[in-house]
Amino acid sequence: MSGEVKIRMYNVGFGDSFLITLPDNRLILIDAGFHSQGKGDYSGEELASQIIENVTDIAGEAHIDVVIATHRHADHLFAFNSAAWDEVSVGEVWLPWVEDRQNEKAMRLWKKQQLFATNLAMALSSFQLDNDDRESVEFMLRNAGVDVPGFAAAGGWSNTRALDRLHEGFGYRRRTKPRFLPATRTFPETFTTPELPDVLIHVLGPPRDPDLIEELDPEADGETYRALAMRAAAASGVGDMSSLTAFGAEWQVGVDEPFGDAGLSPNEIKRLEGLATSADAVLAATHVDDMINSTSLVLVIEVGKARLLFPGDAEWGTWKRILANDDARALLHNANFLKVGHHGSHNATSKTLVENILPGRIPAMISTQAGAGKYRNNIPLPDLMAALDAHDIRFVRSDSLPGRLPKGFRKGDQGKWVELSIPC
Repeated sequence: MSGEVKIRMYNVGFGDSFLITLPDNRLILIDAGFHSQGKGDYSGEELASQIIENVTDIAGEAHIDVVIATHRHADHLFAFNSAAWDEVSVGEVWLPWVEDRQNEKAMRLWKKQQLFATNLAMALSSFQLDNDDRESVEFMLRNAGVDVPGFAAAGGWSNTRALDRLHEGFGYRRRTKPRFLPATRTFPETFTTPELPDVLIHVLGPPRDPDLIEELDPEADGETYRALAMRAAAASGVGDMSSLTAFGAEWQVGVDEPFGDAGLSPNEIKRLEGLATSADAVLAATHVDDMINSTSLVLVIEVGKARLLFPGDAEWGTWKRILANDDARALLHNANFLKVGHHGSHNATSKTLVENILPGRIPAMISTQAGAGKYRNNIPLPDLMAALDAHDIRFVRSDSLPGRLPKGFRKGDQGKWVELSIPC
């Protein structure tokens, strides 16, 4: 395939949304999200409308060949709540394998994660936190799809509703069920689809083995997990957790279910009560955040001579596995575009990747939003920005477009999006 690939990054604030146009005008949408505490130029309805308008202008109809949601964080999928998507047809939807609702291991892992996060929300009032720390915890819980007391998303929007549309929605779907990736234990996995002729898709993450997904299972730290459950019960005096979570009934699980025998000796109870009293709410919320980031799709999309690296929000555990594999490293070595992971955070872009693997002078995009708030955790990381500069990686940030863009980039109306053209 010859011509140009165009990559459009929408300024959604703290979130991701990218529209890829292939030379034959076929379209790939990667994520459509934002966070309520980090909005950019769009509300959710405005983002959906903008994407659909652009798609219609390019394709001549409201049709997207492939829709990809890299993982279930709100800042990557919340705009899929919009009813405007009911007027859009799609060829295929791609999700991480852990979103397969027929996979018992995946369902059980999410139930545990949901219980952990909900217990934290229920116990939040009992923690002595300053305003910055409380904002950090609330930011991460809302992003995970857990309702924090006193907060509710407008219009009944939720992560679960967005996921439901990705599983079953849109006006028409050529492939009825989502494609869950990777579909096999082959690593890296490579496949093609009739929806994208002459395009190779290489899947580098998440790991197919649930035991290799970093910190997805909160039960791994059993004592902290039980202590948090006890603290939540003491703080709230509530037995029904459903009012505090955006997860549907199928995701609910009894407090004792993940633990097996719940019988505890007096010494165990005393120890757990001590853990609960001294628990670190920010650390617990960070675990929830990391669990979900670790399920991110990591894709290399190969179009002719163009190799586009989209790593979602994958963190160090995923990158460690990728960098240890010669075939995966070869794919990265030949990449000529980088979507910088996790909005430019400290643990989503490997130093080895930037300094030793990626070619110099390739273009990159960072969908991010700097600003006040400890919850941003120094995002985007100044040291990472400096490393990209030092290795001549030509990047643009969605929140801070320069007056003069690097070669190949162009700015949309009022800077609401920026687009890169790459020869293929």
